[in-house]
Amino acid sequence: MINHHNSWTHRLPPEILAMVPFYFKEDISLVAATHVCHLWRTTLLSSPHLWSHIDFEYEGRALVFLERSKSAPLTVNLVNIDVPSEIVGESLNEIAIRVTTLWAEHGLFLNELLARPMPILKFMEITGSGQPPPKEPTHCQGHEVDHQQ
Repeated sequence: MINHHNSWTHRLPPEILAMVPFYFKEDISLVAATHVCHLWRTTLLSSPHLWSHIDFEYEGRALVFLERSKSAPLTVNLVNIDVPSEIVGESLNEIAIRVTTLWAEHGLFLNELLARPMPILKFMEITGSGQPPPKEPTHCQGHEVDHQQ
C-alpha cells in the first residue's frame, strides 16, 4: 500500500502552497488544484486572493470564484458577454465596491454597474465588441482610472 502522506505535495508549507496557483495558466487549474488532497483544498479555499480574478465569460465558474473570494478586492473581466443572466447582474451590483480592475465591452448592463460606487477602482478599460482584454493593466498608475473607448 502506498502512503500518499509522504508525498512532497503533502509537505509543502501553506505559505508556499498558496503561491503555486500564480503559475497556473488557466482558472480551471485552480479549481483542479483543490482536488489534489485535503491539505491543498483547505489551503487554497482559505486564500480569498487566489479567487479574486473573476471572468464572467464563464458564468458558473465566475460565481464560484466570487463566493470563494470572500471580501478580497477583485479584478473583473466582462469581455465576451452578450447579456449577463439576472444572477450575474445582481452579483455585479453587489461587488462593485470591491472592484479594483475592470475590463468590459460596451453593453447595456454596463451602465447599471458603472452607476454604482467603485471606491477602490484603480483601472478600467472599456472596449468595443470582440476585443480581448490585456492580461495586465497597461495604463495603471497610482489611483488613476483609464477610461478608454
